[in-house]
Amino acid sequence: MAINALKRSIVWPITDYSVVEEAAALASRLKHRLSKKDWTISTAESCTGGLIASVLTDISGASSWFKQGWIVYSNESKMRELGVEKSAFDKDDSGAVSHKVAVQMARGARYKSGSNVSIAVTGIAGPAGGNEEKEVGRVHVAVIAEDYFLVRRMDFGENDRLDNKRSFTSFALRLAIEAIDRVEGDTKKEASLSSGPVEVTSSEEEDAQIHGTEEWEGALSWGSEKKTVSQSLKKIDLASLTDWED
Repeated sequence: MAINALKRSIVWPITDYSVVEEAAALASRLKHRLSKKDWTISTAESCTGGLIASVLTDISGASSWFKQGWIVYSNESKMRELGVEKSAFDKDDSGAVSHKVAVQMARGARYKSGSNVSIAVTGIAGPAGGNEEKEVGRVHVAVIAEDYFLVRRMDFGENDRLDNKRSFTSFALRLAIEAIDRVEGDTKKEASLSSGPVEVTSSEEEDAQIHGTEEWEGALSWGSEKKTVSQSLKKIDLASLTDWED
């Protein structure tokens, strides 16, 4: 499932107050877009630990458009709960923090919840967990809106763990808004998960804010995708995921 990407540079300012305010504002904007289309949303979170779902459900009346969320921190839970394929965690493909895992998390969340939109996030909040290939502050976010998927990688740097989690959350909400807008504007690429290079466009302001990113987008064929998720969920051996000696 090889996907090519286009890279660009970004700088993202980290301030507790501004990031918290930004997340609330983005959640409100996302809510209005969902309500306008009478759509629902679900979330699948690893490194943010439920923060995205928390920010969304801080809004009164969220039950009319927020369906459910998963906190899937371990690889086993990602496979068991969302049908992420074991092969997606191969180190050759960057392991758990990768676009493949992110999009499969989003695919499973949308399939299992029946929502119109799903957000998935996997990353390294720090202060430990990074290495030369994947530094602390890296995150992959995937959004699926109907049959369209948009995945983006961002590097926020070695900030405080909570600052990174908040930044990841704002980034995910912003990407969800962008994905819905692309679908509404009919600008989505007719592609698959094995699509070739995609063209990334952004404003000068966005270019000034982001530091080191890759992007993937395309369309899912839900006839085959739903079958894949269903099969992935069915073939998980729950016994093999449990250490019975503990």
